[in-house]
Amino acid sequence: MHRHGIGRRSVLAAGAAAAFLRARPAPAADQPALRLLTNWYAQAEHGGFYQARAAGLYARAGVPVSIKMGGPQVNNMQLLLGGQADIMIGSMELALLAAAKNLPVVAIGTSFQKSVTGFMVHKDITAIEQLKGHPILINTEGRSTFWPWLCARYGFSDGQAGVYTYNIQPFVMNPRLAIQTFVTSEPFAATQKDIPFNYLLLSDLGYHTYGNVLLATKDIVARRGDDVTAFLRASAQGWKDYLYADPAAGDREIVLDNPAMSAAQLDYSRAALRRIGALGEKGGVIGTMNDARWAELHDFVVRDNHALDTPTWRAAYTTEFVSKLDMTV
Repeated sequence: MHRHGIGRRSVLAAGAAAAFLRARPAPAADQPALRLLTNWYAQAEHGGFYQARAAGLYARAGVPVSIKMGGPQVNNMQLLLGGQADIMIGSMELALLAAAKNLPVVAIGTSFQKSVTGFMVHKDITAIEQLKGHPILINTEGRSTFWPWLCARYGFSDGQAGVYTYNIQPFVMNPRLAIQTFVTSEPFAATQKDIPFNYLLLSDLGYHTYGNVLLATKDIVARRGDDVTAFLRASAQGWKDYLYADPAAGDREIVLDNPAMSAAQLDYSRAALRRIGALGEKGGVIGTMNDARWAELHDFVVRDNHALDTPTWRAAYTTEFVSKLDMTV
């Protein structure tokens, strides 16, 4: 996301969308909003939600939604468990960890069908295997998620791993260095500065996680299941509109929350999300999840992260709500 130091539309099929959005009545004036907590400052990676709110998709679906930004000093899980949010943007790994600890949290859907995380590398590097022995800067979360998998699969060692502080200056200064980045962000900064690079996306390397997974409290799932369904359906339409139609409404909302976000960055990020097929393959259902993908990641976590295999892992997610989604890419 927008965390570095030296900077970071087919037409809407309105008829079908309006049909499902009209299926639920307008919310009562006193109905509390579903409170969405993002995982960073407002940016294109949250654009579908901002688009859905700005374009009135949530309102027409009968579910008011508020959006609160996360950030480097925000503990999203703590806020979710403390009742300060109803839904948060997190990860599959975080959901599995919550299930292992019997926390009352469950993944209800996702934003992207693949992770937007990868490695920015110098132009002489064209394959992940070539990074063996090279210094690689990764963040704290990465150390406990994909890094053990990379070590197990590609023979990397912990001695290679340094701390990434969201500043690409070390990359510029060290021709052997690789950094963990988001395909939507740090590459934009490098492009703006005419810094040559290649990019290796984790999902292309075989790490098949969903990106920006939506985690909800089990209380919200139990009490407001219809609202959760309406939220996910409207969000799917928001994402399709934001990436493949007119994103102006969503962009305005993003900039209101995060004035530092530039139009050039937003355009670059949307193009990157389209290029990698973040919403899925043509004809695929936006926001969906399946059992096979969750089982695959669980196996990674147990085998490569040496986590204990517990029967509670299946409580990490539910497909109850995504089974009702039908908006396609």
